[in-house]
Amino acid sequence: MSNHYMLAAMVLCLGSSAVSATDVINQDNKPYAVKVQGEGKLGVSTHKIGANGSMYGLCGYSFCSFEIPGHRVMANKNGRLMIRGGKFVQ
Repeated sequence: MSNHYMLAAMVLCLGSSAVSATDVINQDNKPYAVKVQGEGKLGVSTHKIGANGSMYGLCGYSFCSFEIPGHRVMANKNGRLMIRGGKFVQ
């Protein structure tokens, strides 16, 4: 019986660790293609965010760059970016 309690405690401890990643919320009435590049990473990923839509967990690195046409910002992995008026707002 004590093994069951030990296993349950381990599952709770492992499951309670929070995962941090940057969230992007689009408050405009038009969709955007957001380019994301993590620190030290050569590849760039593109994510489509619909009008008044959102995407969670886009970047788990310490710092990332986010770009939409005409605007670019840097954010950390605990960040929350909003797109408002065609620009990022932190």
